[in-house]
Amino acid sequence: MLGYREDEEWHWFTRAEVQQKVHRVAVWLYDTGVRSGDRVGILGRNSPEWCIADFAILRMGAVTVPAYFTDPPEAVQYVFGDAGCKLLLVDPGEQQAKLDAFGVPAFTLHGDASPSREGISLGAISRDASRDGAMDTEKPGRDDLATLIYTSGTTGNPKGVMLTHGNLLSDVAAELDVVPVFPGDLFLSFLPLSHAFERNAGHFLPVACGTRVAYAGNITTLMRDIAEVKPTIIISVPRLYEKIYAGMHEKLSHAPAITRKLFNKAQALGVENVELKQRGSRLSGGKAMLFKILDPVAHGKLRTKLGGKLRLFISGGAALHPDIARFLLAAGITVCPGYGLSETSPVITVNPEHKIRPETVGPALPGVELKMGEGGELLVRGPMVMQGYWKKPDETAAVLGTDGWLRTGDLVEMDVDGYVRIVDRKKALMVLSNGENVPPARVEKRLTIDPCVLQAMAVGDQRPYLTALVVPDAVQLDAVWRREHKRPLPEDWRKHADVHAWLLQRMYHGCHDLPSFMQVKKFVFVDVAWTQADGMLTPTLKLKRRKIMARHQVGIDAMYAKNSFVKSFP
Repeated sequence: MLGYREDEEWHWFTRAEVQQKVHRVAVWLYDTGVRSGDRVGILGRNSPEWCIADFAILRMGAVTVPAYFTDPPEAVQYVFGDAGCKLLLVDPGEQQAKLDAFGVPAFTLHGDASPSREGISLGAISRDASRDGAMDTEKPGRDDLATLIYTSGTTGNPKGVMLTHGNLLSDVAAELDVVPVFPGDLFLSFLPLSHAFERNAGHFLPVACGTRVAYAGNITTLMRDIAEVKPTIIISVPRLYEKIYAGMHEKLSHAPAITRKLFNKAQALGVENVELKQRGSRLSGGKAMLFKILDPVAHGKLRTKLGGKLRLFISGGAALHPDIARFLLAAGITVCPGYGLSETSPVITVNPEHKIRPETVGPALPGVELKMGEGGELLVRGPMVMQGYWKKPDETAAVLGTDGWLRTGDLVEMDVDGYVRIVDRKKALMVLSNGENVPPARVEKRLTIDPCVLQAMAVGDQRPYLTALVVPDAVQLDAVWRREHKRPLPEDWRKHADVHAWLLQRMYHGCHDLPSFMQVKKFVFVDVAWTQADGMLTPTLKLKRRKIMARHQVGIDAMYAKNSFVKSFP
């Protein structure tokens, strides 16, 4: 049921073994004084022990409080302190050190006995047969609080989202009405389990279906792990798909022109075939024969690299660029873009496997009600909507009405069939000085699909035109420049007028489908990528716009200087 890699081999716990370990840990939690409603924190990388700890806490009727292992000590301590955790389960070493002098009993998730400061570890507890007796505690009900999931905090301290057992179970049940999962499936888990999306779709859902879950070592070993375990389902944010897309196009950039032409033809036929299949048809005649020849040549290696058995990619956490979705679908790799937020357990929309519209995040799950609020804000109601924010009644009242409708804070568009297209966060919406509204994510998504652009942030609120901060991929920028210009990239490329004009032209083409006021008129290169470690990104890789703007204010102001030259395109 649960797999992990150790000593260059994959090892598996059976479902019966996992159930036994969960029971033993639950008994131990009770013996240590944990009771129904108490909060227990988890801090660690994805592993069978993380899963076992979570289900043991839930079986006890206690409340799981996960923290991101990528967070700095002060952020971790804020989460556990705000939640009032009674006990903590943590990875030894670096993670445990984040809680030095925190004052709450902490036990390690791994190891036999030490180096836990309390002298015992969850691994040892789960092997202790003396705890196999019956439990005296009642099982929790659907209305009991199950977990506090802390939001990523783009504009302040994170808030604890209160989700009940019923919230979580109703969301899993709704997902299974749309996304087919079978006992023979195998999930590969690599997004942090503290992420609401992974916790639901890559944790609760596969356990509910009796499928296997393999835990990737870390993000750097992901492709190795995919090749070894050959998963059938992978849950991911768009970043993985963006890297696959960029990697394929980087290889094509060095290939002969005929190879690029054949690949593009295979992609075009693949997209057409997908669209026909969704209407109950498929390619026929000469097109079918040509695609049968080109598909294994153009796409076979990619499918093999992804394990050869991949049945579904489920995308969430942010909007997936439709061109990337079409690229994967054309290659015979089904990707289902979806949407949700921590406050909704989290999934509320997803594209059905055979009715995918790549430019959308799909229609509402069964049991979910959606409607458009003021200014195009998405409102949602259903059994998966949170109970509120932990100890924050005012913040709860600001987003959750007494009628059960939750204001998501996301601006959307909906088509006649109920498919939702995300525009941007309402609070991120920029208003130019001419009164035009610009959703920055809509622009940034188009900028970062360019292999030369690693990260980008649009700027323009209360300004006369749109600009951007750009973190370049220096290697790709050099390669693309050399291929297009047949000469080396200038040594002073960061300030070279020709390079700026060239990249600005690429930006214009990438945003050609947007109105003119949403076209980037100027940009500045940023020397260092934004990361979570430097406080510029949230744990879910969202931009902390205020902090980024403060760091680069000088460069931003320079783009709006009175005599600043603005290169524009028709």
